Amino acid sequence: MDSNLEQLITEFQSRVRESVALMYRSGMTMPYSSFAWLRADIPGSGVLDGGIKYFKHGAGCEVRLETGTVDFDFGEHGEIDGFDLWRLTKFTRGSLPCFGFDSPEQIEQSFNAAVASGDLERSGYDLYYLAGTTSMLAIDIDSTQPGDKLPSQNHDMVMTLYAHYFEAADLMRENFEKLDAKLKKRGKLSRNDEVQSRIYFTTWLGFLWATCEGFKKKMNMRRLLTEERPERFKELLPESDALLKLINAHWDPLREVRNNVFHLRDNSEKIRKFFSREADRLSWALELHDALKRFFANYRIQCTVHYAMNGRKGEIDIGPTRRIFRSDAT
Repeated sequence: MDSNLEQLITEFQSRVRESVALMYRSGMTMPYSSFAWLRADIPGSGVLDGGIKYFKHGAGCEVRLETGTVDFDFGEHGEIDGFDLWRLTKFTRGSLPCFGFDSPEQIEQSFNAAVASGDLERSGYDLYYLAGTTSMLAIDIDSTQPGDKLPSQNHDMVMTLYAHYFEAADLMRENFEKLDAKLKKRGKLSRNDEVQSRIYFTTWLGFLWATCEGFKKKMNMRRLLTEERPERFKELLPESDALLKLINAHWDPLREVRNNVFHLRDNSEKIRKFFSREADRLSWALELHDALKRFFANYRIQCTVHYAMNGRKGEIDIGPTRRIFRSDAT
């Protein structure tokens, strides 16, 4: 690929990432797809943080940054690094020499040559991407500022542990308890309800252990709260320490249950052993679940306060809408 064209594409993509991060910080929900952006309840034009104007159109947006205007479309799955000849040419208006081009026709020649050589690949949505690269998604944009120790919500492993593992455990427990209440009321369950009850119950324990594994081993929560989060997150240390002690009480038996739930087993002895009356592990599992739920709730409160104090509006989940940026009419 021509080096001038490569420089132009790199600068264009960098400006788009800057724009999307600003949109997110200003309160816009990042789309999972171009269709989601089309349907997003966002004013057609408005003002982002810092007085930066934007203009929503179709599958994309024009953002008038202080460093220059950039116009881009979201890709089919919310990619933000796609481009086409028209957008690249528009991006160079008034600054062609800065990119080593004398005319728009030169950009077109270099662009067509890069397409012919396979350096640029076309998507089904008339956007082009650099061949052999991994696309950046809008939902993965990092809107944090230098020096901010709290990762972007989508990059925060504690939030990932909560959303992908604990919430699954919570849902399975909720479904089991509904059927358990039904059993206590009627004295029996249908065959289908019995099967579902067993599935919900064992899956709850499996995801509960996965949550504990992440808490104890994958993250080392004490170190994370002490070294990798803002100072005020240390308020969670007593709760975290108590949780770790609770997790350790029956760590191995719960791990064996998890292995028997998510792997093909020869027999159910280890699951039966978990429920021995002497150990009273079911009460422990319920206590552990409730303690984890409180910890995640308090962690999310700390995050919300930090988001608000640091202008990270797109990560604040408050009320029926998160629209905080100003429209032109205001």
